[in-house]
Amino acid sequence: MRSVDDDQEMVTFNLICPECGVANPDDSENCMVCDRDLTDIVLFLEDDSFDLELTMEQLIEYRKNFWGTDRTGKVFKYSLREISNIEYGFPITRFKFDFEGERKVIPLRKENMEILKEVLPKILDGKI
Repeated sequence: MRSVDDDQEMVTFNLICPECGVANPDDSENCMVCDRDLTDIVLFLEDDSFDLELTMEQLIEYRKNFWGTDRTGKVFKYSLREISNIEYGFPITRFKFDFEGERKVIPLRKENMEILKEVLPKILDGKI
């Protein structure tokens, strides 16, 4: 005897909305909660003191409070066309780049650094 569930695929919720933090099904075009457009998000990383969103055009940094539990409301947007001199720190995991004449340093967890290191060059080279 077959169950109705036998023919259904498992839905995974790995697409995190940068706006409200809710996990959405991987193929979602909009967030289930806040209706934010999710189609332009290439990568979203949750880290200790901020969240990072990467689109085809920009890197967006959402700052968190000291404890890393809530966002502060500070949002920094970096156009990928204006980012230069990119470095991926090792052994201390710091993502470094120049933007509008200033050196930016973003501390990342090791696993987030590895993901960013793999994805960002592909975007910059037009391979994604």
